[in-house]
Amino acid sequence: MGHLFGKDYSMDHLLEVAKSIALAVHKTPQITGKTHIETEIIWGDELDPILAVMEPMALMFRFVHWDYETIKTCRERGESPVIVAIGGKADRSDLAYNCGACGFDTCKEFNAYAKDQGSGGGQLGGPSCNWKSLEYSMAADWACTAAWHANVENRIMTSLGIALNMLGYMPDCNSKLGLVLGPPREMVYYSRDDVRKIMSYELDKLDMIRCIPWQFEGFPGGGNPMYKIKDDWWAPPDFMNVGYSEMAMDGMQKILFEIVPEIVDKYSGAVAERYQKAQKTKKK
Repeated sequence: MGHLFGKDYSMDHLLEVAKSIALAVHKTPQITGKTHIETEIIWGDELDPILAVMEPMALMFRFVHWDYETIKTCRERGESPVIVAIGGKADRSDLAYNCGACGFDTCKEFNAYAKDQGSGGGQLGGPSCNWKSLEYSMAADWACTAAWHANVENRIMTSLGIALNMLGYMPDCNSKLGLVLGPPREMVYYSRDDVRKIMSYELDKLDMIRCIPWQFEGFPGGGNPMYKIKDDWWAPPDFMNVGYSEMAMDGMQKILFEIVPEIVDKYSGAVAERYQKAQKTKKK
């Protein structure tokens, strides 16, 4: 006999769901059978370094802001999510397909360039082996499907992948994404009610226009796309303006090359030490 409060128990169960998702990732079918894939499960206080890196980036990148505020608010409410980190290695090719999809005529040329230039792969640059990028993407798809089958609130996030990469998680991988799980509410990472509560309607609307402008775009056939962003849509329209922003670039440079590195220096040592200990344990 016993008694459980369902909502509290469901938060504890997220960890078990995360294990099942990791299993799904590692059994994802592959075309080549040669793509290196890794998973890690991160929760509790281990989320703090990731959020610390995302916080200054949220000032410049709105999609990071949406993710950061949602995860942070969940943590503050006592509904701390669980993250399944998914990594893949796509910056080398041992296939000898010579398909040219990476931009080079042969896999040998691709490998030579990637070795000398330090290919970022994935969301952090290229070139990448398209076959391995495809298989890595398939693994991420299987992770999301497994979460859906478990009826767990989830969203896969590039912002988490960037933070994981900066902090040195999964050092043998160059492509990284984070699948966030929980809390047990509907559309947490899509409707983002927590973000909307701290923004006015006008600011929320402006956010959408700036971040996903194509959703507001009219017919571009005239060569100068116009936006449908006014309630009185029949009034003279606004048109897209393309140009260089020195203020935006200066802010981005300061955040990415001054503020974020200081935060990374604070936490990356502990992250690296964890992998060093794991390597020593494997050798034993």
